Amino acid sequence: MKNLTLSPVTSITPRETVNLDAIPAAGSSRSTEWMSLGNCRNFAPEVFFPSDGAGVEKARKICATCPVKEHCLEYAVSEQIEHGVWGGMSERARRRLKSFRRAS
Repeated sequence: MKNLTLSPVTSITPRETVNLDAIPAAGSSRSTEWMSLGNCRNFAPEVFFPSDGAGVEKARKICATCPVKEHCLEYAVSEQIEHGVWGGMSERARRRLKSFRRAS
């Protein structure tokens, strides 16, 4: 099994410099402008498509401080993306969220 190292490709932009007013509200459209502001842009894509629970936790830690976490999650749910960690949630967690929303 291969270990993934979470060394960033580039430095993460501080939250203060991210202008979220310039993008649509989370879930309001299918816009992907927010993607360029995500913490994930600084890491290899395979970090967010882990094969085990430990990998999911690594991805969640990156997402935890992401300024566009809500946009990311709503995009994954609305587009029915089945693989990977999006908005800090695994595939299983997003399925539970969808079920909860339907039941509410």
